[in-house]
Amino acid sequence: MNTTPAPKQPQISPCQWLNSVTPCPQWLGYPTRLSLPINLDWSGDSAVPEIGSRVHIHMNGFGPAVVRAYFHADGYLGVICQPDEMPDWYQKQAPGVTLGHFFGRELEPRRPQSPQQPAQLVPNCQAEEVVTGTAQDWIPEYPPQEEPDDNQDSEEYPEHPGDEQRDQ
Repeated sequence: MNTTPAPKQPQISPCQWLNSVTPCPQWLGYPTRLSLPINLDWSGDSAVPEIGSRVHIHMNGFGPAVVRAYFHADGYLGVICQPDEMPDWYQKQAPGVTLGHFFGRELEPRRPQSPQQPAQLVPNCQAEEVVTGTAQDWIPEYPPQEEPDDNQDSEEYPEHPGDEQRDQ
């Protein structure tokens, strides 16, 4: 039976991370971005929201929320938000949890992907040289070969006497 721990309320540090020797822990919320590592990527197209600003979480129907803190994970900047109302499915999955970790892309509406053109195969030869064939063309016909009898001794490759049972 696979048991996973119940989701926990995201933790928000009341102060900045001041330890310059070790980086601040991932997934822990901070009141300013000064505590976070530099050069974090924001996955959204819009600007990073300020603490206390209202956002709309489009992912999984979370809806309107307030930004409470910043966090980082695996090189990405994220925000800890408090949705106005947690979706029913989430309340059943994580009762009592009122905050969530969200990345920039999750705060934006889903953009349908534009249909891409299928890749054109370009052969490594001139167009005149391209020849289509049949399925039989792809498997070469090798001339029949005599299969040597591996159980016979050979003067070229003598076998060790203990490797073979001899007829008596």
